[in-house]
Amino acid sequence: MGLVAPLSGPRAAIGEDLLRGAQLAVDDLNEAGGLRGHDVELVVTDSADLADLPRRLADLAETARVTAVLGPESPAALIGTRSPLSRRGVPALLPSAFAGDLDGAATPLARIVPSARAQAEALASWLAGVRGVEQLAVLVADPVEGAAARAAIEAGAADGGLPPVAVVEAAGDAGELTTAVAALRRAAPDADAVLLWGWPDAAARATVAVRELGWDVQVAVGSSAFVGTYRALAGDATEGVVMPFPFREAWFGPELTTWMIRYQLAFGLGALPGLDTLVVDVPVVALASYDAVGAIAAAVERADSRDPAAVAAALPGTVHDGLLRTYELGAGETWDADELYVARFHQLGVIYDVDPRLDPRAQREFWELQVSAEFILDIVPDGPLRRLVERRLGAADEPPPTYVPPADAPGPVGRPGRAP
Repeated sequence: MGLVAPLSGPRAAIGEDLLRGAQLAVDDLNEAGGLRGHDVELVVTDSADLADLPRRLADLAETARVTAVLGPESPAALIGTRSPLSRRGVPALLPSAFAGDLDGAATPLARIVPSARAQAEALASWLAGVRGVEQLAVLVADPVEGAAARAAIEAGAADGGLPPVAVVEAAGDAGELTTAVAALRRAAPDADAVLLWGWPDAAARATVAVRELGWDVQVAVGSSAFVGTYRALAGDATEGVVMPFPFREAWFGPELTTWMIRYQLAFGLGALPGLDTLVVDVPVVALASYDAVGAIAAAVERADSRDPAAVAAALPGTVHDGLLRTYELGAGETWDADELYVARFHQLGVIYDVDPRLDPRAQREFWELQVSAEFILDIVPDGPLRRLVERRLGAADEPPPTYVPPADAPGPVGRPGRAP
């Protein structure tokens, strides 16, 4: 299997998550006996240089002769009969391409993460219907799919009943976004909500800029911000920020919790600044990458072949029960807006108590488990990892934060620095 990920440059953190998730999945496959009696090999290429991407894709298809590809971040290079994967009919699954049109692909494509359009539709519907928002402004800071992301978000927000009154597009790798946020505020002075779209570091810079400018709006970000990077960089500015994300009761059961412990054990346990306890993140693109490997494996088994054309033919009829969800790969988009829920950041934890479709009491308990991290001890067996977790929990200087219910609509669900 080929993996196309940015392993250098400003997007390297995303690439590392993609690589880690895919490698864990390949390791699991090989420990279980591989596929069709053979070990699975992950062939990795760096997509940081977008101009060089077609050559690298061609190398995977023609030289490495991979069965399928995970990535890249933008589907544009895979569209049309001149796609480097088209001659051998190599299928591709996209675990980090939130934007970009999938129509016109010469081989089967499936997006494993929720699209920018679906996220914008879910957010707009919630902002208008639940929070009473009347004007939405949008800042797009996407270093790969800026124009495509902007078009998708505008269309999705309109579908959700809240077309943006202003959109500003900024460089996704800009060192600071205060100027862009200020321009957006001037363009939409009466906006009562703002959607900040970008990779976690850009979303964090934009969130901090909104707070520093004293712009009293409901802040929303994309689901790619559901990672420690965003919270670590934005800190208290994340308070009350909302995002669209799928929800599964099973996420914090044994299967996914065990996976997250394995992930953190392999790549480092950490505490978020200002929250003196463990918070186990759901690393979105790492999970999506893990699920993508599993989906390809399911298609290989269904095709009873590792030939790309045979796997491509089997892929549309393949159903894979992954960690994030059960994927039906017959359509390019595997998520729609109705399957996304709105969550908020509270005291750097994530809580779904603002979405009327979910039980607030159950979501409060979910949040309290998150910020106390005591539930980890029910999962981790005796040994070095358990002792590490016990030491980390025991070293906390402060008790876990307390729950604060969301503010009544209309208006933001929280403010930075709001006292418990």
